[in-house]
Amino acid sequence: MNSLLKQKSETPLLLCPDAKFLNVEDEFHCIQFGKFLSSSSHLSPLRRKVNKTNAKFFNKCAVCRDQILHILEPLMYICKEPSCHIQAIQRSFHRECIEPISKHPYHPKHSLRLIFSDPSKICLCCSNFSEWVYNCSRCDFSMCRDCPRTEALLTINHPKRHEHTLLYNYRQTSLICDVCGLNDHRSFMYTCGQCDFVVHKECLDIPSIIRISRHEHRISFNSSLTPEKLTCGVCHRKVDTNYGRYSCVKGCIYGVHSKCATREDVWDGEELEGEPEDPYEDISSFNEISEGVIQHFSHEDHHMKLDEKTDRAFDENKYCQACTLPICDDIIYICMQCNFILHQECAHLPRKKHQVTHPHSLSLQVGHQGCEFFECKACLHISNGFAYFCVEEDCDYMLDVRCASIAEPLDHRCHQHPLFLTFEPRSTQICSVCNKSRGHRLNCGECGFVACFGCATLPNKLRYKHDDDHVLLFNYEEDVSGQYFCEVCEKEADLKKGVYMCHDCNVTLHIKCLLGKDINIMHGVVIEYPQMDVSINLNDRLSRNICRSCEKLCAHRIVYEVSDFEVCSLKCLKVVVIYYSIFS
Repeated sequence: MNSLLKQKSETPLLLCPDAKFLNVEDEFHCIQFGKFLSSSSHLSPLRRKVNKTNAKFFNKCAVCRDQILHILEPLMYICKEPSCHIQAIQRSFHRECIEPISKHPYHPKHSLRLIFSDPSKICLCCSNFSEWVYNCSRCDFSMCRDCPRTEALLTINHPKRHEHTLLYNYRQTSLICDVCGLNDHRSFMYTCGQCDFVVHKECLDIPSIIRISRHEHRISFNSSLTPEKLTCGVCHRKVDTNYGRYSCVKGCIYGVHSKCATREDVWDGEELEGEPEDPYEDISSFNEISEGVIQHFSHEDHHMKLDEKTDRAFDENKYCQACTLPICDDIIYICMQCNFILHQECAHLPRKKHQVTHPHSLSLQVGHQGCEFFECKACLHISNGFAYFCVEEDCDYMLDVRCASIAEPLDHRCHQHPLFLTFEPRSTQICSVCNKSRGHRLNCGECGFVACFGCATLPNKLRYKHDDDHVLLFNYEEDVSGQYFCEVCEKEADLKKGVYMCHDCNVTLHIKCLLGKDINIMHGVVIEYPQMDVSINLNDRLSRNICRSCEKLCAHRIVYEVSDFEVCSLKCLKVVVIYYSIFS
């Protein structure tokens, strides 16, 4: 141990970044004093390997991934611990990459040791997550591999955010940032020596005027104390007006937390200060030819006529080309020369729109003519109806028209309270209706109810071919007694998972039994998928075929015909396409 302490006085103790300690105190004493405790493991100092020949050979440093050229750098450090998880050639390192940092200007009190962290830690300097961080285990202080090599900013002059010079705060304290209203320790803190002002480093460059997906007007950053009681327009929690937030530039009683407004799924990243407002483009989807007659952009060869009848006989071959739902007691536009039909609401959909789930503008396009299917980013259903695509070149975000029509607050017959979009990016919750884990969802502001977009966009009413007199209503009950059985499959129907019911006839149907397994796919069209013509047909024959893929009866509402055989679902279709691509 004496020899080890003597070595420590001459050169810092070099440890593998993957070295593990049983507790914080063991690690702290090892780094600060070169003292190994008996409870520690994986703590052998990295061994120095000397290239005794002039042979030219290479290794890669596990930290920086640069090559170690041994004819120029005769010393390298190699971890010999068999339990080391760092994947590199012989687990070798440059000295400068693993050497501890002592008395860094941002953290002069303790030395910082390079560690490999899984999961990643956040760098307090740049606020990015990194696997390689210089860390003080006692203070929970971390900087990424690159930030210690940049110039330390111990004072900052930022007149746009604050009129006085700001001083770096060395201590990790529970100070609340005056810009974002949080004390989350995710960034360096700076304080004003002349007044009571505290700010995160990353909050200094918060934009002044922006546009977000959740509000029709621009919003501007506001740090003035105001008397309004505000609820955040994104997370729907209270906004404390003692701290910074965003407010509507048009004077709406509207507020958003600074962090909520600048989320990547809410803000497009553009600073609009000094930028003129873009004129509103209300691009209609059709031209009005005469009263009740239109020419829709999706069906330019023919004219469509308004049909206001709501007592027409149900025909399961008639469905809306935009939302893919069967025609119920709806006002529709129908082609004067063919069977092309649009709901009145779908015909009036705007060509371009801003939608609450996405920060960029969306453009309405025909999603099935000559194209493959697309997956809606919100409900995760595959569709061949119309779609809203993001207009940004590098963004592949797309929604079916039902999900694109979601606005908040949403009133749905499946729940007694209004529903809001309070989800955070990359988070998931279990839907109260279908019990599936989903990212895009709506939450109740008064209870724990959660509705995914797939369940929230289910139609409130539908028609059933064996009941011409009534409509089926969507029913969901959290607390219900009694047993119900599906009219189609004769299996138990659970109202806690949502069903369609006719209370006059006591008819109950599962959602899939009424709408099919692929509920956003319409039949009667031929699609190239991919490089193969696939006919989508209504499964209305008396005798059901056997699916070529799963070898079960094609029991769903539609079937997919490829060449001279049929498959029962998109899942089975993918299997067949892969098979043919390999063996054809």
